[in-house]
Amino acid sequence: MKKFSAGLQELCILENDKIRVTRYSEFLLLYLENVDFTHETICDFGCGTGVLGIYAAKRGAKQVTGFDIDPAAIELSQKNIALNNCPHFETYLIEKNNPKEKYTIILSNPASLPTPKSEGKEFFSGGIYGIDMIKDLFDFCQTDLKQEGRVFFLQTSLSSINQAANYAHEKGFSYKIIGVFQTEIRDHYHEFWHQVEKNRNSGDAHYLEIKGVYSEIVYLVEAKHIPR
Repeated sequence: MKKFSAGLQELCILENDKIRVTRYSEFLLLYLENVDFTHETICDFGCGTGVLGIYAAKRGAKQVTGFDIDPAAIELSQKNIALNNCPHFETYLIEKNNPKEKYTIILSNPASLPTPKSEGKEFFSGGIYGIDMIKDLFDFCQTDLKQEGRVFFLQTSLSSINQAANYAHEKGFSYKIIGVFQTEIRDHYHEFWHQVEKNRNSGDAHYLEIKGVYSEIVYLVEAKHIPR
């Protein structure tokens, strides 16, 4: 169990070997201290442990709904919802009888590492350019985000920022970077580093290298419907 503070909220989150609270999510939680969730209708898209939705529920959201493609994530998130006493938060498999709700705020920490999807790696695999789940997010927002709603999500510099922004615009959304943090690249990234280098050569990935230490930049993005 992971215990930590997010603003004034004390959270207790169960994790497993595959589904956990990432440093990306912790960064998003820091920013969300500036967002008023009171009476908002929230979606936690790709909910995983449920940590983003639990935080929103504890901050006064009217209703929180989480979606994930992984049955194990739904089971784990439901345990965490009960553990944190959030009765107004429910989670569902995304293809199973989704509630027909439109949301005022959608939160997501989408898989955005540039590696092909494969069994056991769904937690971080974002496709060749790292934007497959980000595309899924904007497809979802087209039908499920209220016209005045907002989307907050994270994207690593190892994925294609330009392609993600272009896709957002194609779907009728703005794409605005509102926060950044730098974090050292993890050892397991060597599994797909050849793809990072290939994408970097085409302008679809970037990273920092200072005295032999490699770091990625993680961007916090806010998106809204573009007024017609």
